[in-house]
Amino acid sequence: MVKIPKELKEAICQMPQKEKDKILLRLVAKDELLVAKLEHQLFGDENETRALAEEIKEEIDKMTSYDHDTPGWLMMAMRSENGDITRHVKVTKDKKGEIELTLYLLSQTFKKQKDFLKKYAYRADKFGGYVCKRTDFVLKKIIKLHPDLQFDSKNEVEFILDFLHTSKATQADAVLQKIPTDWEVFLEKYGK
Repeated sequence: MVKIPKELKEAICQMPQKEKDKILLRLVAKDELLVAKLEHQLFGDENETRALAEEIKEEIDKMTSYDHDTPGWLMMAMRSENGDITRHVKVTKDKKGEIELTLYLLSQTFKKQKDFLKKYAYRADKFGGYVCKRTDFVLKKIIKLHPDLQFDSKNEVEFILDFLHTSKATQADAVLQKIPTDWEVFLEKYGK
């Protein structure tokens, strides 16, 4: 971001309000994310936040039902969905939704693409590294939650951890990145 000189700041503050508003609206219109953020902040509510999260879940469901040629293509599709999750968080500030959506992305991918990943495990080196990093990311977020909220995600976390440590596509990366093997180990490792 460019630093505005003090003299320019003072001159802008002295401008008539109508001119400042016109400039502000032109500047805001140039940033699509800022427009979405302001729109949500001014007109959105909890229901809209949930609806946006549901749209992302539907996109994840579509992505996980496709036949991907290689684990690399699957990883690219997951990265695209993760970008949507990141945008959702930037627009809505839905931190809990970020955790839920990331867990959903991982668990649905593992459930629906299990056979595919078993078949192409020998080509899944980058995929394994990616999903382990995403898992580590979300585990660090979960541990910051209240214990009751942590417990809400226990089943999904255990499924993901079990998959990472039993699938040939991800097992080596899970060990290499020291991903916990189960819920208790997760609480010990990240709870410190």
